[in-house]
Amino acid sequence: MEPINHIKAYILGLLVGSGKIDENTFVIDLPFKKWGMEPKRMNIIATDILSKICQYFNSSYNFNVTYEIGNGKWLILPIDNSDISSLKNDLQYLGLPIGGFLLSTADLSTAKSKLVGINISSFLSGIFDTRASLALTHRRFTNDAPVVSVEIPGSTRNFKLVIQLCSWLTDLGSTTDQILYNHPNQHSGSDPDYKGWKKGFKIRFLVRSFLTQYSFALQAKSIDVTIIEKHQRKEEQIPCVLRKLRTPSPVSVHTDQNSDELPIDVRNKLFFHYHHFCAVLGCQHAPIEEIRKLVKHKSSYINFFPQLSKGTKAELLKKLKEIQSKYFPELEISTHKVKVSRLIEHQDFERFTGIDQGVAYLFADALNGKRHRGSMEDIINKHTTEILTLITIGKTFDSPLLVISSINERAFICSSVNNSLNQQLIKTKISVDSLTVNLK
Repeated sequence: MEPINHIKAYILGLLVGSGKIDENTFVIDLPFKKWGMEPKRMNIIATDILSKICQYFNSSYNFNVTYEIGNGKWLILPIDNSDISSLKNDLQYLGLPIGGFLLSTADLSTAKSKLVGINISSFLSGIFDTRASLALTHRRFTNDAPVVSVEIPGSTRNFKLVIQLCSWLTDLGSTTDQILYNHPNQHSGSDPDYKGWKKGFKIRFLVRSFLTQYSFALQAKSIDVTIIEKHQRKEEQIPCVLRKLRTPSPVSVHTDQNSDELPIDVRNKLFFHYHHFCAVLGCQHAPIEEIRKLVKHKSSYINFFPQLSKGTKAELLKKLKEIQSKYFPELEISTHKVKVSRLIEHQDFERFTGIDQGVAYLFADALNGKRHRGSMEDIINKHTTEILTLITIGKTFDSPLLVISSINERAFICSSVNNSLNQQLIKTKISVDSLTVNLK
């Protein structure tokens, strides 16, 4: 077998990033809609494929590829009857899969040990060209912090690859800005019933930090990243292992915490921060002592009830009754009446999460989905004398609250981590094994 050179390494990176192999053929999906600034640069994209990628395949593996366009994707595939056995042999040499959607089963450990020098950069460039998004919507809270986001579909369920890739990049001198994991504790931390949490994985770098270490091989993408780099004013974070973590928001115990969509390593487990995943999954760059502090104070970060869940009276009353019957069948459902002003201002409710947003939802003249339109403060001030129905588990307010407006049948559930009912469940239904927080 001929040695793997930098051109082959780039091709193998493309395949890992977005390739699917089916016996004696393959397809590589380049999702250009995610490229960012000018996805309509058709001529540059076509030139990239025809003059660079086609040439790479021909010179390295002695067959030609073509491309098809559709739905914002450019599909690269070999011309009929091409012999791809040499390419598959190279994948095997690097310990990479040779069938199916490679990203779903790829393990980078062998590739990391065997690739050296420019071959590493080329292999990673192939992954970046297929998986890195440059959309300006990726930013750290402000337009001054544009981000390169390496995006991996949640359907892969490949937490291991995410850890391996981020760790490898860190070994090479990168500073990860943030990771988002395909897990309900990250994508639905406050609403335990939100079904849209499967938003995939994202490894994010500030653009300038990315450019000091890596590049894109394709011209169209290189142009875009140079443009968005001009927006950056923020400095990168310190290395992961040295970070001091801010106090995180509590996470609700999601209904999909035990979903088959999650691999066993993260199923039925709670995570308080993205670095908590890194630590539990064994990344050597995780700030272990910071995560240990969070786990030690777990009773401040776990909520078995919705922190804020909006909907109709009927659906949320059903939800509250399900909570009651599951956890507290000995307690009765109780009904109370309170003014908006008391709900907003009284100390009985000061530790509850999301009350202001919930009240704005109840009385907003118009909604965007389940979000109020207009000033939250103005909406609340106009309705301080309105009477609301509060439904609780037990006779006191030391429980999740179902808050109902009689005007339009809108409702919301909110809660406090410090509710005695919640603390009772933490004591009886949570166990800890080192840094892993398990649901019993």
